[in-house]
Amino acid sequence: MRKLIVLGTSALLILGFGTKAIAASPSQFYDGDISVSYTDLNIDSTAGAKVLYSRLQRASETVCNVESFRELGSLSRVAQAEKCYRETLSSAVAKIDSAALKRIHTS
Repeated sequence: MRKLIVLGTSALLILGFGTKAIAASPSQFYDGDISVSYTDLNIDSTAGAKVLYSRLQRASETVCNVESFRELGSLSRVAQAEKCYRETLSSAVAKIDSAALKRIHTS
């Protein structure tokens, strides 16, 4: 259940479902994908990196359908969603060249 993450050329990150192909151009992506823009942020600053990290967390939760046990119906589905979330978020952070963002992710 691994998710694909592609960094576009205009500071746009696209989180998408693993079975879908994602175009390299940020203006071309398939339905169900989530784009995270950070052109408005200085991701080398701690404050900007924190804002971006929050955006990446929300996008990863959405992509991986992170919901409560009651909504997912079983512990195994919750565990799968949480694993997907961790992998998707880690992959997104790795794709972005920001030491501040990586420090926030590992703390």
